Amino acid sequence: MTMTTPKPSTGASSARGAIQWTAVQAGLWVGKINGEFAGMIEARWGEGFSATTRLAKNLGLFATVDEAKASFRE
Repeated sequence: MTMTTPKPSTGASSARGAIQWTAVQAGLWVGKINGEFAGMIEARWGEGFSATTRLAKNLGLFATVDEAKASFRE
């Protein structure tokens, strides 16, 4: 018998639930799915908002925090 593990999702909506965002300090948001770290968004003053997944994959630099949050959707 072969054991397989499903590929983890970095999307905002998945079977595990939606990402819940919390501002932990000025310019830094942490996202969690069911209490587990899903990623973060960091304000780059004068540049935009940088989104990074839980596996440290850079999703890009976005004009607004809402666009950065949306980048986590598959």
